Amino acid sequence: MSSSSSSPLGGGGPLAQDDGTGALMVVNFDHHEIHDGCSFTVSDTVPCNSATVKWQIRTPDSLVYTHLLFEANATGEATFLVTEGSDRTDGTALTEVNRRRVGTPAAAGTIVTRTPTAGSTDGAVTLLNVRNGATGQGSKTISPGATRGTNEWILKPDTKYVVSVTTYASVYVSMLIDWYEHTDLA
Repeated sequence: MSSSSSSPLGGGGPLAQDDGTGALMVVNFDHHEIHDGCSFTVSDTVPCNSATVKWQIRTPDSLVYTHLLFEANATGEATFLVTEGSDRTDGTALTEVNRRRVGTPAAAGTIVTRTPTAGSTDGAVTLLNVRNGATGQGSKTISPGATRGTNEWILKPDTKYVVSVTTYASVYVSMLIDWYEHTDLA
């Protein structure tokens, strides 16, 4: 691999170029955040029998913004609801895993818990409300989607979000929350 002397995009770093084709070699920004140690994930699977399971996402009280994707799956019919502005107390702690596994990974500023308690609201602003699947049909995977371009949210600092999944039969619900934490340039 060879490289040019200066980046036209700023930063002064060289652009990598493939020796065989001359093509520029770049990494998209969200992938860069993995390499930079600022990308995290939480995954959780629970049984849910005609009930609602909830996860709460609490963003840091700082200028670090949480750029988040989530994917909820159920093995049968379910309603997926994401709300902003919860006043709930964090529930069962889940482990936020840094996607850069080299060295000593940095800790996440965003906190994810299951089954938030107390309070009176999951939030006044609805970000997503989707019902998928068919009643009585088991073994179906339902997902509101996890494509970064259409489902990425930049969450408000110091705010609680609730992801609720309501099922209509005895099913399993899986939640995958994937995000990176980024501070905008001043």
